[in-house]
Formats: sequence, C-alpha cells, structure tokens
Amino acid sequence: MSSDSLPPFFLNAFYEAKFAGALFVVKASGDVVDDDAALAALMDDIKALIFRGIRVLLVYGGGGPVDAALEKSGVPVVKREGRRVTDAKTLQVLQAEIGGRIALKVHAAMAKARMEALAFNAVPPGWLDVRLRPKEPHDFGLVGDIAGASGRDIARAFRAAPCLATACLAATADGTAVNINADTVATDLAIAAGADKLLFLSNVSGVLVDGARAFTLADADIPGLIARGAATGGMRVKLENAARALAAGVGRVHILSGLEPGALGREVFESVGPGTMVLKEAEREAYLREIEIHRRIERVANHAGS
Repeated sequence: MSSDSLPPFFLNAFYEAKFAGALFVVKASGDVVDDDAALAALMDDIKALIFRGIRVLLVYGGGGPVDAALEKSGVPVVKREGRRVTDAKTLQVLQAEIGGRIALKVHAAMAKARMEALAFNAVPPGWLDVRLRPKEPHDFGLVGDIAGASGRDIARAFRAAPCLATACLAATADGTAVNINADTVATDLAIAAGADKLLFLSNVSGVLVDGARAFTLADADIPGLIARGAATGGMRVKLENAARALAAGVGRVHILSGLEPGALGREVFESVGPGTMVLKEAEREAYLREIEIHRRIERVANHAGS
C-alpha cells in the first residue's frame, strides 16, 4: 500500500509536525517551467506546501528552451562540463527568453493559481554578491560567480509573501548583467536561507546508478559517481551542488522529474518518493528508521480501516 492511499490524518499529522515552518528551495529547469501542464502542476504542489506552513523559494532556468531559442537565432550553443558559455549574443537571448518570456509565464501561472507570491525576473541585488567569473583557466564570458549571499535579505522578502520566485539572471555590483547556472543560484540561496530542503526538478527522474534510479544517495557516494563517469554534464553539476549544500547545513537534497504531475508533493510527503534523495552519510541510518516509521503508520492505518 502506497503512502498516498493513507487517510489524510496520518500523512498530515506526521508531515505537518515535521515540516511546519520549514523553508524549501525548489529549482525548476527550463523544460519544466516552459511546459504549460508541468508548470501548472508545479504551482499546485507549491501551493499545497504553502498551505502546510512551508515557505518556498522557486529558482528557474532556461535549459532546453534557451538552446532552442539560440539555435533559432543562429547563435551557437556552447557548454563546458554542464555549464553554459555566455558571450554577449548568448546573454541577449537569455535575457529575452528567461528574463522575459519565461519569467512572464511563471508570473502568469502564479496569478492563475491565486498564489501569494513575489516574482522576480532576476535575482534581487541584495540576495547575492555576484562577481564576473575570471577568464582563466576557461573563459565562460558573461557568467557570474557567487561570492556571498544574504540570508537576512531573503528572510525580509519572506515577510511579504510565503513564496518567492526568481530567474537565474543577476548583475554584478557595477551593473554588469550576467548568467549564472540555476542549480548554483538555488544552492547558494538555500545555504544562505538555511533551507530544510533543496529540490532540483528537471526532465530526469533522478540519479541513475548502474542503469537504475537510486532512491537515495549519500554525499560520500558523489565523488565516486563523478570519477567513474556515472554523473556527467548537468547531473554532475547537480550532485556537486548537492554535496556543497549538505556540507553547509541544508537538510536534504532531492533530484526528480518536474514533468511528472504531483512528483514534488510525492517526493516531500512519501518516505520513498519518485526521485533521488541525497543526504549526509551520517544520516543514512536515520533515514532508514524514518522509512520504518512510515511503514508502521501504514500498518496502523490498514488495521484501523479493516
């Protein structure tokens, strides 16, 4: 029996006690936010989290839609180790696509869902201290590096609304517009805000290990996956950021598909969700005990309903 078939009382009592007052950072890829059905489902899931007293910071990128827009514009798509090389022409397309069209789609979806939220088409200046990335050893062009982040400024914004949303575009202190990998933006904001969870939503269902989705990984597993080439490109970036987030105090990190309706809610509210959960090695045993607690709840629910 899956946990989503349990009486709502059991699920709500367990998770509302666990997550009341929590802060989740959700990063959604361009493939997710540019899909009308996926975006609507994401807003429904976020709204359900807010209803349970959870604050949500949504960070989104451009990914596939940006690649398509670049190719349509005749601008080459160049990436190095999963990160986009951004020259002036590429940045112009990014600004129009992520900061314009996609940002308005996110705004419209929030309005349609009647969400109490603040939406930004670029990271607010006070949230991140952004520097232009050095040209050595590789020239990434107009790409920003994050030198610091302000949890206080993020907390101040949360006083105005329980949900915040921002694109991955930003600016340096001298006003230079830059692109930053959305996974990295989400990670640094999660660390600064003291997030309980960091969730990466893309077009993949989790981390594949030996051809099968791993329902859980520990931070100690990540270097080996990267070293043997099991995690490359964008997944390598996600896992590197997952390890960094956990080391800095973020509770747990999740990697899952944002194209599967309800996946975000299931990943949060089921002991074994549809994605991959990454946690500290020292907490692996605690997680296994958590699964056992859920199984006991299921047994109680089954007995009560029989």
